[in-house]
Amino acid sequence: MKTQEALHGELTEPDDDYAQEQYGVEVIEQYKTGLKLVEQLICSDDGTLWIGNIAGKILQKIQLSNGLLNIVQEVQVNCAGMAFLPSGDLLISTAESNLKTLCHTTGNIIQSKNSVAPLISGAVHVTQDLKIIVGARKEGPVFQVDGPRQVVVMDIDGKTEQVYDLDNNGKPIFSAPQRITSDNDNNIYVLDCLNKDWSGRIVALDKTNGVRWIYSGHPDINKEQTIKPKDLVATKSDNIIVTDSNHHMIHILNTSGQCIHYLNTKDQLGIHCPYSLNIDNTGTLYIGCSRYINEPAIAKIYTVEVSGF
Repeated sequence: MKTQEALHGELTEPDDDYAQEQYGVEVIEQYKTGLKLVEQLICSDDGTLWIGNIAGKILQKIQLSNGLLNIVQEVQVNCAGMAFLPSGDLLISTAESNLKTLCHTTGNIIQSKNSVAPLISGAVHVTQDLKIIVGARKEGPVFQVDGPRQVVVMDIDGKTEQVYDLDNNGKPIFSAPQRITSDNDNNIYVLDCLNKDWSGRIVALDKTNGVRWIYSGHPDINKEQTIKPKDLVATKSDNIIVTDSNHHMIHILNTSGQCIHYLNTKDQLGIHCPYSLNIDNTGTLYIGCSRYINEPAIAKIYTVEVSGF
């Protein structure tokens, strides 16, 4: 599967010369996958990636090298979330109570000791201080919201240490946690969807049981469209990158919840429908996409060099 031409662009806002100089993006390469949607994407320290599509119950280990995408391994599994463990094994949520572990040496999937029973698991993330963060909810449709919607913090052995559920007023914090990330200080950020049209927000949690801030979109953008976030990832400088596939948008937030920049990837970078995100150990940003209207049912992955955030 061959890469296409490299694309170049700048993160810009109208009449903001300082911002144009401060934030930059350069699309290095693009790769065609065999998936209709790169819904999940995670980078390994050895340079390989795992990508997944929930609807197709496909999980692939891939290598991007010399302009080619090579499938190293393919697994048939319902992957609602995944994260690497310190061992190199892949921790997988299959939308059941118990998480699974895909062993990197044998390729076998086994039961994990991490569980959110009696709820079922969704998003999964491992922080730098080796806490396992899991989104959890009652089994059934994502909407209407029925029963608890939680973000559970566990130690590496599966012991629950903290549960984010209700705010200080006793009201639920989340509607439907879909993705989770953390920064260098192990602060947790949750992508929470609100309703059936997948409008959503980013919720930053504090170290106790509360909420630090909520980002519901930039006011300039909100005049025309409601943010429908799909994924988020923290950069090495502790900014949070958020994709909005429906509107071809990327939002960059600081740790105070301010949108320090945004861009339309379709107009400015030629990237349609940015969906999943991850950053490798060199700082390269990987963007997995959905296919665009009238395009072939082949989703793309872009490798991107970023600066300023």
